[in-house]
Amino acid sequence: MRFLLVLAASTAISASSLQKRSTTDPTQLADKTFDFIIVGGGTAGLALAGRLADWTNITIAVIEAGTDGTEFQDQIAVPGMSYVNGLTGTSYDWRYNTTPQANAGGIPLPWPRGKGLGGSSAINGGFWCRGSSAEYDAWNTLQNGESGAQDWGWDTMQAYTKKAENFTPMSDTNAAAMSVTHDDNAHGTSGPIHASYSAFQFPQLATWIPTLTAMGLPHALDPANGTNVGVSFVPSIINPANGSRSDSNSGYIAPYARPNLVVLTGYQATKVNWNSTATGAAVAGGVTFAASAEGKAYIVNAAKEVILAGGTVGSPQILQLSGVGPKSLIIGLGIDSVIDLPGVGANLQDHLSASLFLNATDTNTWAALKFDQALSDQQLAIWRENGTGMWTYWNEATAYPALGDLMGSNASSWVGALDLTKALSTSAAAAAMDPTVAAGVQAQYAILANWTASSSIGQAELIFNMYGASPGQIGIQFAIQHPFSRGSIQITSHSAFDVPAINPNYLSVSYDADIMRAAFWYVRQIMRTAPLAGGIAIETFPGPGTTADVDVDYFIAHNAATEFHPTGTCSMMPLALGGVVDTGLVVYGTKNVRVVDVSVVPLSVSAHTMTAAYGIAERAADLIKAMYGAPLSGSSTTDSGTPSGSDSGSPSGGNNVGAAKSTLSTGAKAAIAGAAVVAAIALIAVLILVRYRNTRDKRTPPPPPRAVGKKDPWYPYRYVPRPPPPQPRGPFMPMGTRAPPPSKIGTDSAATLTHPDDQQRFAYGYAPEHQRFDHDWRQPEEGYGYAHRAPSGQYGPSGAVHSDARMGDGASIQRPASSMPSARHMYDSPRHAYSLAHGHHPSER
Repeated sequence: MRFLLVLAASTAISASSLQKRSTTDPTQLADKTFDFIIVGGGTAGLALAGRLADWTNITIAVIEAGTDGTEFQDQIAVPGMSYVNGLTGTSYDWRYNTTPQANAGGIPLPWPRGKGLGGSSAINGGFWCRGSSAEYDAWNTLQNGESGAQDWGWDTMQAYTKKAENFTPMSDTNAAAMSVTHDDNAHGTSGPIHASYSAFQFPQLATWIPTLTAMGLPHALDPANGTNVGVSFVPSIINPANGSRSDSNSGYIAPYARPNLVVLTGYQATKVNWNSTATGAAVAGGVTFAASAEGKAYIVNAAKEVILAGGTVGSPQILQLSGVGPKSLIIGLGIDSVIDLPGVGANLQDHLSASLFLNATDTNTWAALKFDQALSDQQLAIWRENGTGMWTYWNEATAYPALGDLMGSNASSWVGALDLTKALSTSAAAAAMDPTVAAGVQAQYAILANWTASSSIGQAELIFNMYGASPGQIGIQFAIQHPFSRGSIQITSHSAFDVPAINPNYLSVSYDADIMRAAFWYVRQIMRTAPLAGGIAIETFPGPGTTADVDVDYFIAHNAATEFHPTGTCSMMPLALGGVVDTGLVVYGTKNVRVVDVSVVPLSVSAHTMTAAYGIAERAADLIKAMYGAPLSGSSTTDSGTPSGSDSGSPSGGNNVGAAKSTLSTGAKAAIAGAAVVAAIALIAVLILVRYRNTRDKRTPPPPPRAVGKKDPWYPYRYVPRPPPPQPRGPFMPMGTRAPPPSKIGTDSAATLTHPDDQQRFAYGYAPEHQRFDHDWRQPEEGYGYAHRAPSGQYGPSGAVHSDARMGDGASIQRPASSMPSARHMYDSPRHAYSLAHGHHPSER
């Protein structure tokens, strides 16, 4: 019997752990008042909501434009499906496009962002990594000595990231085979977000660390400890108990029934409403929201704050729609200017990425799951049974070389030739910068220049990618981590349902092209170095014919695309430097509007942005509670990395729940105990029944907490007791339709596809407009179509001729632009296999 109970309990965890905690009923918010309104239910938004909701004397509303993910449970939960059957291009993706990129093919590029509960943490490639400590300390440096500034340096961000983290090391067997090491002190072990490693590791991966160390790159002990330069494996957001994705919804929201939290899906916030617009002290009174441009508009009121968590695109968009941003832009669109804040939407930075593909001698690669249906079904059955197998795999073999590693002996002369004045002039002209924004970029450039000369700052990220266009194809991805180019995000109308203009200005500053070119040649060197070289048959893309710098520049310009890590559009910097929020994350000129997401990051780091999003949300929760009277004891840190005095609430990771112990009487405790016994008996019966039921979602939450009780230690001033809004559990209702932005892809939709099989393929991301491009060449993989542009000239100080002596060929090939091979024969590709090379890892909201 004891065995039966244990078996039933373990089965129940995987069968029913992910509860529906959202509603599609707008009346649950309409005309009601909540203490806090959070706009955006993505990575940071749900993490913040979960932490604030731990305090039962306040009410929180979350407004999310996407759905709750019910229709995509497997594609969210199964790690490998983010690559093989990903959600980019579906309704769980905003499906943004950039403006035409003058220096990157001259065309619009796809810009996926998560749209739905969990945001990008529900659709990304799962990387859980940090940058070097100096990169976070630079966020403090950019505060320019502002009086009263909050600390956002490495020690603080590391503590709050660890608070979100529940780390499990790689298994001893896999760690020994892959040469992986860990620093236990660099990780948290009691947070709501699981960080572990894929249970399945391909044999080829064992060559990664030995190959790069043979090239002289250091073996990083653990890139989470503040020293990430070198080669390593980084964890993924995998729950090791069942091999499923751990996102902000499954970690912070779904496990806990909170009557003081209402999460509305299928509705988009359209603007912030102002109670007062007094100069320097605008007060937000609430938010207007609707399901579509033609749908009914509703208003929800805020007693304390409106918090924007829409990400690098959504947060500046809602500010501009609300009259906060560049005055000329806002009034030009017929919107009343509330605060002239030029930095809103400016200082956009993004990691630009490309990949080289090659055929491996071992054809056992990740793509076999796509091409072998029997294998896919077998491995999915294994995943459902015990959370292991090929479907748990995510790319984790990474490296972060410094500039000296990429350029060798040429690095010092390149650094010496940097002309920051010229770079600023180029960047300011390309992005039409306000003088204050330009001053902030100038301050950033001074830091970037120092970093290029440092051996402890990674300038590129490399990823060993086990997924290609065929079962035997693999790749190595390279991405610039500290671009000089700056872009912007600006609304194009007064409607929230019109897509803003997204212009990252890729490669507008030639130094970025220099670093990308150096990274390309470094990847080529990896491919020629043992032991990895022993497993390579031939380079397939761009191919061995790409032998000169001019060819490489052309390849990068026409194949590079986003690595899904945009930041900076609501930068946390002083007003004089084009800042949008102060170090308390409050928007300048307002009393009660904050931004809590990676749009506040003033300078990008050499890492994926998801850990920063969680760290920012955890830090923001404590800043907000401190402002309204939460019992914080200071900024010291416990052994586990949790800031002492910070809340733990439902998700593990803090120490305030104990304050509720004395609030329960003996009678209440007895009643609770009796109820618990009854509930336990009923639960056991249910658990035994569900043992035989299959499940589509296996995400396991951390253990639920005890209730805080009525005598909450946090009584915010101006708090007016009122019953919390109910949390309905009505049936799922799809959100209003929203036309995708114009692009090179087709125009089919589920409504226009008549055959049931076609409709199903569309619903799950296999529609032709998501998987085909506009010609019949299939290298390296099906994806978005694009046009080609002949190179307009050289990038940076390097010459047009590159010697292949380092490649063993001994030949130098000079190929002027006029004699470049036909793009359709040499460079046709869907933006370096947009749907595969990057693995769909937008990670910030």
